[in-house]
Amino acid sequence: MTVTVSVRLSPHFTSQEFACHDGTPVPRGELHQLEHLCRAYLEPLRRVWGPVRVLSGYRPRAYNAQVGGAPHSYHVYDEHHLGVAADVACARGRPADWYRTLAMLHPGGLGKYADHVHVDSRPGLARW
Repeated sequence: MTVTVSVRLSPHFTSQEFACHDGTPVPRGELHQLEHLCRAYLEPLRRVWGPVRVLSGYRPRAYNAQVGGAPHSYHVYDEHHLGVAADVACARGRPADWYRTLAMLHPGGLGKYADHVHVDSRPGLARW
């Protein structure tokens, strides 16, 4: 089942921010994992670098393929039992700064790109 209304995940984030760009809302069953992602990683990132904009959150499998996402992407929330992802950018700083801050919080997955960072709550450790 999907969420059609926005649910507050943490003080500064709602489920609507993680909805797919094609309009598909976040699956209801993944809200607890998104809440953890927000509270453990995005809220602390916001405290240091200002407001955090979610560039990409949830992606249904077909949309993920359409945009060239990794076949087993953590953006496909229903693909994994454990772990959700978001690509984010902050109001201040640069991706290298955001990456360093998030690395100190030990997320499962962390990637740095030219204009954003990827953070996810996968089990294990992946860095790029």
